[in-house]
Amino acid sequence: MSGGADPRAADAFQAFYRRAWHDAVRWATALTGSMAAGEDLAQDAFGRVRSRFASIDNADGYLRATIVNLARDQRRSADRRAARELRVVGDPTAAAVETREPSVLRALANLPYEQRATLVLRYWADWDEATIAAALGCRAATVRSHAKRGLDALRKSVDADGTNTEIGR
Repeated sequence: MSGGADPRAADAFQAFYRRAWHDAVRWATALTGSMAAGEDLAQDAFGRVRSRFASIDNADGYLRATIVNLARDQRRSADRRAARELRVVGDPTAAAVETREPSVLRALANLPYEQRATLVLRYWADWDEATIAAALGCRAATVRSHAKRGLDALRKSVDADGTNTEIGR
């Protein structure tokens, strides 16, 4: 901390960080499909929250929105990078898949971003449709559509792996 920082504000942020870290990593991991990327994204989100912590009314909500936005940015960047690599290298199916990820995380990672974000925010973060719609910049009806399509695709993918079929029921 810098010499002029309020120690009470620093203590409050440290308490917030300790309390919220686990959930932030869990949501970020589900959104990115990778534990390592999820931890990095959560740490970046906390860095952004820290810079505005004293002026934020709802730090939990700000953190969740920051995680969603960073994951969206990361996905867009990865999509652009993959398109560039495909033009240069060729077939992307030869890329290695992280084998230690649970089947649900692998299935989530294969969903379109909006469906993945909707499922993560609804079932892991326990957000309501209106909050998810605000975070994703769409209507509540669109959130319901993303949730249904995402759950259908997730069930199909996980069923193909021969694992649990009770997802989202």
